[in-house]
Amino acid sequence: MQMATTLPSVNVPGFMLVHAACALIAGVPAVAIVRRVALANGWMAKPREDRWHREPVALHGGVGVLVALLLACVLVPSTPSALDLSLVAAILPGLLVLAVTGLVDDLRHLKPWTKLPWQVIGAMAMGWVLAEARGLSTFDAAVIAAWSLVFCNSVNMLDNMDGACATAAIPGFVGVALVTGDSRVASIAGAAAGAMSAFWVWNRPRARIFLGDAGALPIGLLLGGLAALVAIELDRGQCEQVRPWLPWVLPAMLGLPFMVDTAFVCATRAARGQNPMIGGTDHLTHRALRKGWSPWGVLAVIAALGVVGVMLVGVAVLGWV
Repeated sequence: MQMATTLPSVNVPGFMLVHAACALIAGVPAVAIVRRVALANGWMAKPREDRWHREPVALHGGVGVLVALLLACVLVPSTPSALDLSLVAAILPGLLVLAVTGLVDDLRHLKPWTKLPWQVIGAMAMGWVLAEARGLSTFDAAVIAAWSLVFCNSVNMLDNMDGACATAAIPGFVGVALVTGDSRVASIAGAAAGAMSAFWVWNRPRARIFLGDAGALPIGLLLGGLAALVAIELDRGQCEQVRPWLPWVLPAMLGLPFMVDTAFVCATRAARGQNPMIGGTDHLTHRALRKGWSPWGVLAVIAALGVVGVMLVGVAVLGWV
């Protein structure tokens, strides 16, 4: 199949910034409204042995994030000539599947193995529709689905400390927007970065609302799917030299804080004979806090890791100096 072409003459970073600003402006009040509704209805994340927080905190902040993201994508033009919703429509089914799954989990506390089939369905939907929209192969669809599933769980795992998930996700989405050559991809990634920035305003230490699985699962799905898509299309001819390792390495670099935490937790839990999918307070963030680090110091390291990952992509793939 013939692959979709990019828009080389477009100011792609400009589209990212406009959509990020729009999502940020919409997201701050959207999350505030969700918080007020959550407080009024008692939708709270209560303290548990496998969670770090010790006071009830409002839930479902991810709903405000997704509303802001979609508003920015739908209301602001994504190409030089018109509003192009084809890519937004392509990612929507997978996002909705995992948003609903996450919302049910937030309310009912589903077991990890109960959520997994729905995560697989959402990831497969993301891979298939993105491949169809861009004229990619079935193998490429599988790669996108695999990374979507990995990020879906990794983002959810790092959503374990005030501000941590948003601090890691923002540079990841910015990195996607910077390395892609397509204004439509940059628009969605920019909107996601802006929406997560709006959530960060409410989730920074001390958090006044949590993202919840209704936000962490679809946001992870989106970051993994877009990162894999960009990597595949760079490998297929947008670079001067074909690099077949890109689809396997570039997404991990764009989500470096998530990958470091997930790898560490899975390795240490496996060494202790524990299930990596079960929640706990043994993440790198928790260990740093127990050793006396301030929450802001932990967030600074997470942000630095995210920036380092994006810079590694720029240097290795695009020749940034």
